[in-house]
Amino acid sequence: MNDDNTETLGWHLIGWDSDERAAHVTDLVRAEILGIRDLFPGRDDDFLETAVHEVPPALYSAMRTAVPRLEFRERLDYQIGGFRLPT
Repeated sequence: MNDDNTETLGWHLIGWDSDERAAHVTDLVRAEILGIRDLFPGRDDDFLETAVHEVPPALYSAMRTAVPRLEFRERLDYQIGGFRLPT
């Protein structure tokens, strides 16, 4: 999916509960991804679209600074990743 056409991409920040259910899902847009992508230096792509990236609690504050609307709930494990939008 490593593709410069981000118009066909969407992103989710997902908080997983202890039963491995997606308990908190936030949709993200390209401009928000541009604001947080550098917080993930080990990524293999420019837009966090080809893998799921763990979001450790140490990143929560920096992510909220870049995207103030984000919230993180206690007892959830967060990941961020991209997907192709339906055409």
